[in-house]
Amino acid sequence: MVLPIFLFFMMTVMLSIETVRFQSHIQEALYQAGNERAFSEYRVKYQGKTKVNSQEQIKEYLESQLYPYLCVKGGKEGIRFQDLSVTEQGKIEYVLSCRIKPFIEWLPIGDVVMNDRFFSHSWIGYSKIESQDGNVVPEIYVYVTRTGSRYHMSYECTHLNVQVHMEEYENLFGLRNQSGGKYYACERCKPLAEGTVYITNDGDCYHGQADCSSLKRTICMIPLSEAAGYSPCSKCAGKKERAF
Repeated sequence: MVLPIFLFFMMTVMLSIETVRFQSHIQEALYQAGNERAFSEYRVKYQGKTKVNSQEQIKEYLESQLYPYLCVKGGKEGIRFQDLSVTEQGKIEYVLSCRIKPFIEWLPIGDVVMNDRFFSHSWIGYSKIESQDGNVVPEIYVYVTRTGSRYHMSYECTHLNVQVHMEEYENLFGLRNQSGGKYYACERCKPLAEGTVYITNDGDCYHGQADCSSLKRTICMIPLSEAAGYSPCSKCAGKKERAF
């Protein structure tokens, strides 16, 4: 009795692994098709291109994999694709569902349904604004961070891309940041007063971990007209702001 039970257990585990593999293929297929659709809306509307058939793209990707429908009940016919996109709103939404077949069909474990969903927004080009002389000019976009108070004209601004340096704790007392200030312990990662610490040139804290969340920058691109609560960056936006 041990051998059949062991084989049943191993086959169930292998089926679970195959299910995870198949789901990763579905997610990749949805991602590729969705991103292609996001840009095709602009091409169809303004360049006269042919609309992309996302369902066919997803099928082609899945069928290019090795044994693509091995764990799916009904095989290729068991895949259900729904396109819930709203073109007028630039909304892209795909839903792909299927039923996973058990290792032994007659086991009373019920149906295992797998649903994967993709959300995106179609790219329809940059918006434009009207200048004082009546001419239409492209909207200016800037870069901001969730916790910052300044906007940046360049994504490659050094204030957005933090350069982290390693230092020994005992050397901190003789170091100053670019503003001439001292370094204090980070309140998030709470570094020890010993060993190696991490600092930045424009920061005022030292960190015990190189991946401390205080060292990360979540960058967003927004129109300049919506950056009223931000002041221009003195390095990348100050000169350009005066030029405008």
